[in-house]
Amino acid sequence: MTEARSASQRKSDVIAALEQNADLWLATAGTSDRPQMIPVSAWWDGSSIVIATTGGSLSARNLEANRSGRLALGSPADAILVDVTLSDSVPVEQADAEMSAGFAGAVGWNPAEVGPGWVFFRLKPLRIQAYRGYDEVEGRDVMRGSRWLT
Repeated sequence: MTEARSASQRKSDVIAALEQNADLWLATAGTSDRPQMIPVSAWWDGSSIVIATTGGSLSARNLEANRSGRLALGSPADAILVDVTLSDSVPVEQADAEMSAGFAGAVGWNPAEVGPGWVFFRLKPLRIQAYRGYDEVEGRDVMRGSRWLT
């Protein structure tokens, strides 16, 4: 067993992971569909997580309909789970330069160069959990109600 990290250390580790990891898992669900999980490229802009996917995808439709999802990164031994709400979405070709450049710089590719129909989704974190094994299950919340706990 390892010693549990402090809440401030977990927060610091979460921010570092969001800044360094451009690939996350996105889980969504529709009102009548089964849950859906896809890999997504993501950019942490300091307060929100911006992802891109095709506008006609089931995940995009679920985000637009329910305005909620869950992101996951890390491994089972060092997991970060982020409950999110959709702040806004914009077709890639209509996005401002800051969003386009920020996303491309963080993930290393530009959806506008892949083909038509891509959409940026800005996701606001509501709750963030971070834990490394069972020793950190208690106290795993580092954000609740979109507010950092430290």
